[in-house]
Amino acid sequence: MSEPNRIGLTPLAAQQLDALLQDLNPTTNSKKEAVRLIKFDIYRLAVAAGIKENKVPSPLNDTSNSVFRVSELDPDKTLYTVVQCLNICPDGVPIYNYIEMLAEKGIKEFYKHFQQTGELPLNDFLLDMS
Repeated sequence: MSEPNRIGLTPLAAQQLDALLQDLNPTTNSKKEAVRLIKFDIYRLAVAAGIKENKVPSPLNDTSNSVFRVSELDPDKTLYTVVQCLNICPDGVPIYNYIEMLAEKGIKEFYKHFQQTGELPLNDFLLDMS
């Protein structure tokens, strides 16, 4: 099966990702030097959370925002290998398209949680890593 060279998000999830980054990153006027999150960070985290929590994502209707090169997003094929080894990708679906679906679902959930609480839902994700 042929894997895509680019993956992305629906326009709505792409807007939500941008909004999360704007809210989570420190302003440029901050006196402290801080680490800034980039889109890849949240995208990968959303995929990891989906895998860990056994999420079943829905197929995407519109991925017109395919802005991520797979070779940059997953340069060492870690995400690909995890999905492949866990055998969680449905038959007939390229693994990177499944990763794209996990990211879409996760980013939408992150955004909703952030709007309600002002933080990402990382407590459950990180506390249960034993």
